[in-house]
Amino acid sequence: MQPINLKEKHISTGIFQSIFPLSLKASASRTVIEYLQEVNFTLFQLDNLDMENAFYGGFRLNHSHIAQYFLPLTANILFPNAQLDKGFQRYSKNINVEGRFIREQAIIPFTIHSIDIIACPFSVAFLSIRTEIRNISFTQAIEFTDFLRKIKGKTPNVEISFDGSAYPSIISFLVNRFCPKLPSFYNNDEVLFLERENMFVHSLLSTKDSDPIELVDLYRFGNLCGYDSTGKPYVNTNNLEFISKSLHEWTYDRFAPTTNYLIQQDCLVGLTTTEIMSDECSKTQRFYGFYYYAVLLSLFHKTVLLKISYSYSVIHIEQDKQKIESLLYQVNSFMSNYFYTFYPITSEGQEIFQLIRKGFGIEQLYANTKEILFSLVKYEDNNVAKKDSLLLLVLTLYTVICGIFSMNLFTHDLQGNIKWDHFKSYNPFEYFAVFIVFSGMIVVFTLAIQGLTQEINNRKNRKKWVRKTVWSSKRKL
Repeated sequence: MQPINLKEKHISTGIFQSIFPLSLKASASRTVIEYLQEVNFTLFQLDNLDMENAFYGGFRLNHSHIAQYFLPLTANILFPNAQLDKGFQRYSKNINVEGRFIREQAIIPFTIHSIDIIACPFSVAFLSIRTEIRNISFTQAIEFTDFLRKIKGKTPNVEISFDGSAYPSIISFLVNRFCPKLPSFYNNDEVLFLERENMFVHSLLSTKDSDPIELVDLYRFGNLCGYDSTGKPYVNTNNLEFISKSLHEWTYDRFAPTTNYLIQQDCLVGLTTTEIMSDECSKTQRFYGFYYYAVLLSLFHKTVLLKISYSYSVIHIEQDKQKIESLLYQVNSFMSNYFYTFYPITSEGQEIFQLIRKGFGIEQLYANTKEILFSLVKYEDNNVAKKDSLLLLVLTLYTVICGIFSMNLFTHDLQGNIKWDHFKSYNPFEYFAVFIVFSGMIVVFTLAIQGLTQEINNRKNRKKWVRKTVWSSKRKL
């Protein structure tokens, strides 16, 4: 089989949005927003038209088009009208920092335009970074993307530099420089479960070439096949038929041959042969608007479903009664409030949204969560049934025995002034009747106190669960 002849393309413009999911402490729901305001992050709102040009490095995002792209229920979650409305609270900061990506093959200058921190329900947040490169080779763009997505750790002979100082990753530079206290809001119990080696990278690259986009180009970018050990561009297969089959279900070619999209587990890449204009155009509207929020929404669903699975896996079924109730509430709240149909209005939006969800494996995670819900509900029903049966048995025994003994043996001695000397002359059956009556009264009072205490605790717990699942609310809980 002949090797694939790779033709190096030139990238005139490449824009990137790197997204990293975070798990926050439940108690940090308000304090993290207060902190972001302290470090000069701005609440993003669609009705503020000044923000259409604020965060995209000269590109413009039409807010009215974004609002019309999603169904009303979806838009209310993605774009809440105020800070105290439930939904995705996006805080953005325009930074425009110049950096350099340094490796053996080349030194690539790039610009970080802005960063977002999106606070979401269920103690989930996202850190999003907007980056731009210009005038580099296609393989260099792949290498840059591979490094851009790394969370931590040093790659041999590769680094990034800002103002002459080297950093192991872009995210470490941004957090240290612009929001150093952000890690203090992390939920350390869940960080290990959510911690990934790579961010999700959403990219759009203009080749500005007369040659059409080929499947091998999409495959190389989706699988990050940059330079080999000898410093030459490579692809990890020589079988064009294999490439065609592997990309068949994951490409979106509605705008072919000029523009093609590919979704993978860790990336959504768009390759276009036309120029990415700095003014308002359909490609940048999709990139910074439609597809960005479709990715965010799908990542939110995936992250919450994974959190639910993780919480279920660490529960001790016979010990963690309160955790079981909390998990049941979270599952039902998520499915009823946030997992209803989030389709965009247009057919194009529905197609790309379904492709993104398929790439993230949302349906499989959802099926697993429904099994968790069924298992928890079945366990709770069985547990409640056992408790009710035991309680009914105890109360029935007390009722029967009291009816047989107490009314006939000693209750007449309780009328009027009680003569306590009479109790000394009781026979064993009468003493037993006394014990049954008074122990029954103690049982009833104990059950009443337990019920009242449990109701108070349930109200307190429900307030905590609401704060965790809603994230923000106009009601003071």
